[in-house]
Amino acid sequence: MAKQDENESGGLLDSISGVLDVLFAAFSLPQEPVEPLPPNLIFTGARLRPGLSAKTIAARIITRQSEAGLIAGDVFADGGNTAEYMELIRIEEIVDALLNDAVVNVVIDPGVTVQTVGVGNLGAPVVSFGATTSLGIGNGIIR
Repeated sequence: MAKQDENESGGLLDSISGVLDVLFAAFSLPQEPVEPLPPNLIFTGARLRPGLSAKTIAARIITRQSEAGLIAGDVFADGGNTAEYMELIRIEEIVDALLNDAVVNVVIDPGVTVQTVGVGNLGAPVVSFGATTSLGIGNGIIR
């Protein structure tokens, strides 16, 4: 292997292909964002989800270890499969971080119709209709 001269820059702009790579990278499009789910689907579907379970996730991974050619089950004479125990610990820590450290922020689009009911003169109900005029911000919890 030849030693590189210390005076050479060796940067991306030293060749035509390097310059082209920089230009193409500047104009490359990122992946398209996913299409938002319809509100009704979120409203009903969120109630059907069981939530995150480290033991369930670890069990699914351990049952698939044979696909990667790894040994599964208690096959060692000195006790349980330590790789499977480590997998459970790893998933428990990941789930713990997601549940306790993650932040979920939501935004509500302007133009969402609202209906309000209040009390008017002499106790008569007053109903009014309108729409949000600016972005609404909220927070949520991963479960």
